[in-house]
Amino acid sequence: MSGVRVLVGTHKGAFVMTSDAKRKQWDISGPHFTGWDVYHIKGSPVNPNRIYAAQNTGWFGQIIQRSDDGGKTWNPVGNKFAYEGTTGQHLWYDGTPRPWEFKRVWHLEPSLTDPDLVYAGVEDAALFRSTDGGQNWEELPALRQHETAPKWAPGAGGMCLHTILLDKNHPDRMFIAISSAGVFKSEDAGKTWRPANKGLHSEGIPDPNAEVGHCVHRIAMHPSRPDTLFMQNCVSTAAAPVATIGRR
Repeated sequence: MSGVRVLVGTHKGAFVMTSDAKRKQWDISGPHFTGWDVYHIKGSPVNPNRIYAAQNTGWFGQIIQRSDDGGKTWNPVGNKFAYEGTTGQHLWYDGTPRPWEFKRVWHLEPSLTDPDLVYAGVEDAALFRSTDGGQNWEELPALRQHETAPKWAPGAGGMCLHTILLDKNHPDRMFIAISSAGVFKSEDAGKTWRPANKGLHSEGIPDPNAEVGHCVHRIAMHPSRPDTLFMQNCVSTAAAPVATIGRR
């Protein structure tokens, strides 16, 4: 695929914007899924014509859509997101315990090597995986079952897993971010996790240097130096080498 493509999710649907390398003129396709909130839309690095989208409304709930022709046509795929085993509890806004309850998908992250492998970050915070192009979803439960999970609480937008990062140089390395729990790191493709919030200082929580409880808004990986991550949270923006992320 030549040129530039930008995939945009909005409260009024999804848009596919394309341009040449100069980016002076743009062709805009959409809105797709008119009237739906599109929480995330992303294409496969392996097959750019494969695009996944997470749409949601208060009336009809959650739907995962997939396109195999670059966004010209769409088809709904699997939409069953079931937590594995006992769900357990997390903290509510007022500090009382609340059971996990699925609400919506916030993030879709296609594999760097397999167009049929895609990860989903959901609210209430958990990580799911599909190996058949989104037709079926299974939870990777180790994250939700982490020993710190009972201390997690929602941010203003809910307790959402809103970011998933895959490392092209380390196939089993993953980072995720949860509002408001913080960043977690896995070195074994999601089988085990550890907090990666060392060095953060978050005002407004009982312990500003706590292991979890940080309201991370977004993390990003440097495209040419994947050992460097960037983070934006409620009070600051920061960068750190991966070597320091996740130490305990």
